[in-house]
Amino acid sequence: MPHTNTARLAPIPAPALTAEARAHHAERMRAQLADFWGKPLRGIPYGMDLLRTMFITVTAYDLHLDGAMYYLDLCDNNAAAYRTSDVWVAPHSMGQRIAEHPYLTSDSITVGNLEDVAPARDGLVYFPTPISLDGLHPIHGLAWHMVGTGEDLIVDFETITATRLIPTRLPPMLAASTKLPRTPYCPNGLATLRGNVLNGYSNPDPFGAAGPATILALLLAFYDLRRPTTAPDNPDTADEDIVSVPQHTTEGTKPRARGRKSKRPARAPRKRHIRIIHEPAHTPTTTSQPRPAVNTTEPNWKDDTLRWEVSQKYQNRCPNPHQHRAIIEAGGECKPVRVPVRAHVNGPKGRDVDPRRAVRIVPDHQAVRP
Repeated sequence: MPHTNTARLAPIPAPALTAEARAHHAERMRAQLADFWGKPLRGIPYGMDLLRTMFITVTAYDLHLDGAMYYLDLCDNNAAAYRTSDVWVAPHSMGQRIAEHPYLTSDSITVGNLEDVAPARDGLVYFPTPISLDGLHPIHGLAWHMVGTGEDLIVDFETITATRLIPTRLPPMLAASTKLPRTPYCPNGLATLRGNVLNGYSNPDPFGAAGPATILALLLAFYDLRRPTTAPDNPDTADEDIVSVPQHTTEGTKPRARGRKSKRPARAPRKRHIRIIHEPAHTPTTTSQPRPAVNTTEPNWKDDTLRWEVSQKYQNRCPNPHQHRAIIEAGGECKPVRVPVRAHVNGPKGRDVDPRRAVRIVPDHQAVRP
């Protein structure tokens, strides 16, 4: 019988996950991260090992007692926040839109009142198609936790990546000694904004993570792109779908007694509301328009920009500002000195003062550009 060549059939593509399946995935991520920060292993939360490794990458020393107690409190706070977090599922294209957002590509951004712009005080957003930034691990999720209010507000930010990627850049000894969760995702970048001070918890490069300013820029870009959470009565024009899924837990439940006295019906599992953002809803707002070219005749300040107050602070300034260039060109050195800067107001003259404008942040990592 003659041999005949038969062409191989192309593989059947896997069907796209439904909104309910993505909601289950996001809820599982939330529960696993809550356990990572709060579930103890021999009395110490899993997340403590990650924080210890992050501390070592910055200081080259192991944790001291005060630092250990501070990180234990941080684990407790993160676990509590994840237990009550609002959860969003982003559209597939939102990751690319965030990477191209002006907050990630511009020279600096101005942070307003985070309590006003944040969609929730404790939140988690899951990206089915992760955010890709040049040279970093893909970002599958962003989380934020707020404590306090007003001038006492403290905001913690996290980037979440694939757990298997975290050891790939760590020094071998640290990678071997760090206990990571046996779950698909794990935090790899942490930062805190307290007042006007932005701090990180690690040297981000060994973790494939963004720096503190870029993490904040990522969150602000998400806040800017997503629409309000209040859905109108007409479901065809709603910006979000609400999917109720069983509350996920990795701790399991105790087996029910099967005696004759235990005839009560099983308790229905608790439900959590997961917000599914519609694909066409995340359009850039007026604050996300590209900046005009340098040689344009239009004003540099946007028409709706208000002035903002800057409280007294200290800055490192050159002691010889007028002769600085000549001193450097002659081979000299100008050591900066710490000087007080009086309280002042920034912004276009002749406009009202916006009390929400607080701090200017310079992103420390540029996004991939097409």
